[in-house]
Amino acid sequence: MPRDDRIPVTVLSGYLGAGKTTLVNHLLENPGDRRIAVILNDMGEVNVDAELIARENDEEGVIDLSNGCICCRLQDDLLTEATALADSREFDYLLVESSGISEPVPVARAFLEGTEGSSIDPTDRFRLDTMVTVLDTYGFWKEFDAGADLPGGANAGAGADRPLADVLVEGIEFCDVLLLNKTDMVPDDVLDRIESVAERLGPRAERVRTTYSAVDPERVLDTGRFDFEAAKRSAGWKRAIAESEDADGTEEEHGDADHGHADRGHAHDHAEGAAAAHGVDSFVYRNDDPFAPGAFADWLDDWDGAVIRAKGFVAVAGSDEVIGVSQAGPSVQAGPIGEWDPDDDRRTRLVLIGEDMDEPRLRAELDDLTAAAGSDEDDDRTAEEVFPI
Repeated sequence: MPRDDRIPVTVLSGYLGAGKTTLVNHLLENPGDRRIAVILNDMGEVNVDAELIARENDEEGVIDLSNGCICCRLQDDLLTEATALADSREFDYLLVESSGISEPVPVARAFLEGTEGSSIDPTDRFRLDTMVTVLDTYGFWKEFDAGADLPGGANAGAGADRPLADVLVEGIEFCDVLLLNKTDMVPDDVLDRIESVAERLGPRAERVRTTYSAVDPERVLDTGRFDFEAAKRSAGWKRAIAESEDADGTEEEHGDADHGHADRGHAHDHAEGAAAAHGVDSFVYRNDDPFAPGAFADWLDDWDGAVIRAKGFVAVAGSDEVIGVSQAGPSVQAGPIGEWDPDDDRRTRLVLIGEDMDEPRLRAELDDLTAAAGSDEDDDRTAEEVFPI
């Protein structure tokens, strides 16, 4: 293999207070033979994280990107500052701490493809090496198990511009290394369950349990684990749909009856390791009959606490639009994402991932939401009203 002299980059994601800044300080104090530069992003006008790191570390090379988010408005600034750092000082590793509400995928794309507003080609100088998500396991427990008898502590979700559940789930789904942090605040049996959920949501990631973000630097720096195409495919819900389609094709060849909700869409192995042992499971719901829009919207709003993640593509009556659904716990986003391909079946494919789900009941509920089941007889809400373009 030819030598790659580009500067490797690790991007840290995670919700507010998860422990990203603590991790940055830990890595700066234990750099090994690396010279690390840091770019910090905070949504506030004053980047407190940058001030903390500047106080705790005498090394130069800490860049502060404040009052914006590097996954959207500050993407151009991210590339500009990274390039300026490389021009002004010598370092051999770049560490980027994104804000607590940043989406990891756009940040990765910025380092892989550049941005529309910048002429900088980041691939000339930088190589995206590792995407790391720091998960606040206490916050996850609090968000997805509201009935638990929780220990005292700060409100993990306070002040969020994006729903906490969305940030937690999306960070798990797109990362190479997942640090399950604050393990000292969560009972061992609950921590086992959280790790099992994480395995379902992001099966590709290496999972490491930490307290105060203390981790061997070799686990998050110079890992060579990043693979964008693999990362895009690795989310548990995407894998479930892909496996479901494969299973469906095989069974159709054997003349399986055409029931839209049949168990042939089941894309999991009930004997699958630790996840199954903790009641964490997933299934794919499929139906050729479109949902009544109003009834389906009401079902989404009435969150079943056992469902941690529901995501997929949905057909609704009276619309040519694909309705994209993304539910993370109590947070729901649903709306048009484009028209159905004329050559593609208008088939709902919805993945549900959860803990101790009552699958037969959920399937029956979804079956009852279809227009064919008469769910829209007394409901005249249209698709455009419920899911506006």
